[in-house]
Amino acid sequence: MIQNYEGAHDSDESSYRNDYVDEGINYQRKSNKVQPNNEEINLDQHTGLEVNVTRLLDALIISHDKRIRPNYGGKPTVISVTAHIITISAISEVTMDFSVDLYLRQFWRDTRLAFGKYNTMNISSLTIGIDMVKSIWTPDTFFPNEKKSFFHETTSHNSFLRIDKDGNVLRSIRLTVIANCPMNLHTFPLDVQNCSLEIESYGYSTADIVYKWFDNEPNNTGSALTIDENVHLAHFTVDKHDYIERTIKLTTGDYSRLSAFFIFKRNIGFYLIQIYFPSSLIVVISWVSFWLSREANSSRISLGLLTLLSMTTIMTSNNSSLPKVSYVKSLDIFLGVCFFIVFASLIEYAAVGYLLKRRKNNENRKRIKKYNQPTQISYFEIDETKHPQLIRNNNNNDSFMTYMQPVDQDIPLLNISPNHIALIPNKKLQKSKEYNFKPSQIDLFSRIAFPLFFLFFHIIYWSVFLNVRYF
Repeated sequence: MIQNYEGAHDSDESSYRNDYVDEGINYQRKSNKVQPNNEEINLDQHTGLEVNVTRLLDALIISHDKRIRPNYGGKPTVISVTAHIITISAISEVTMDFSVDLYLRQFWRDTRLAFGKYNTMNISSLTIGIDMVKSIWTPDTFFPNEKKSFFHETTSHNSFLRIDKDGNVLRSIRLTVIANCPMNLHTFPLDVQNCSLEIESYGYSTADIVYKWFDNEPNNTGSALTIDENVHLAHFTVDKHDYIERTIKLTTGDYSRLSAFFIFKRNIGFYLIQIYFPSSLIVVISWVSFWLSREANSSRISLGLLTLLSMTTIMTSNNSSLPKVSYVKSLDIFLGVCFFIVFASLIEYAAVGYLLKRRKNNENRKRIKKYNQPTQISYFEIDETKHPQLIRNNNNNDSFMTYMQPVDQDIPLLNISPNHIALIPNKKLQKSKEYNFKPSQIDLFSRIAFPLFFLFFHIIYWSVFLNVRYF
């Protein structure tokens, strides 16, 4: 049949049209009778090259069964793949996915489509559209980690098929894929995410199809995975990309899979401006209360509550834009320490106020006792008849005498040996000695301790998480 087409002349046009019906580009054999659906093509109106290509494509379709893979029953068909990334967008921590727009190119060899020996016009390759694609065998490639994908059809279906004279086939498609990307947010927002795009055959196992990256081919010196130089992301930088080949074992068999990996490094500029710097500034503002007067109750309390509420607002707004994970993120650690320092500043004023009030009460108590409390001495061998100014006090178990100042200044004072005098200790006065810190000393200590602690925390925090990020 192919030989008849190759040697056909204008005189054979009637028999050619009797066997086929015009359906656009393709001619499909129906029966021995002519059943035209559209207006018949007059081959006299076309050049010899157009006539030859038309008949050549028609002959290829007739001799081709799209239901059977190339080399069926023999070695598996090798599908070589390249991918050019046009854009990467919508990397989401909430939905754990990313969107990629790419050109996917697949290469394979189908000897049934080789037309070299029938080529009388020295045509090296044929480039055809989507209609021809539907008429030949193509691999059932899909993306295992795909959430959603779609083809681009403006202004026409963005795909083409190219066949060379040896039967090598190239299929190129433009499509957008939203792929799953599980993220580890332990070091957020100083994190680095590894997302992948998986390529695999849906139905053919390794016995029928083997996928390979095209750079493994002998005649190719370029990379099978490339990214457009204009790809820029708002919150991430594409640090590197890589690709591998592997075999996946499933219950239905072993399948060949290609994996393209993208390393995304998060840009921290946004978080420095929106979270880290404001939080640090709020912490510093909370220290202003250490320089305010201890009697400025309303000012110090208002400042402490205001900074505490500000930290709460930042923490709430930050968590609302992130997934509800069960582990602690690095940003949670930073905000938690900031919140603790602000809260400690408020507690510091409460301690200062308590000690100040306690100190004033002790001073007032001492002042009262100094003028009103009678002197107490131990009672040993004292004759009460000789010293009427001493009055026995039997209220307690320990007997002691109370010395009263004589009214008559001529009466000589009692001269008692120091060994016979013992002051009864005042437990309240003794207890007050435990509070040796002055309120002013606590403020002075806080002015130094709080900034040093926060500075030390910053050094440790950035040293640890930047080391994890870059190394």
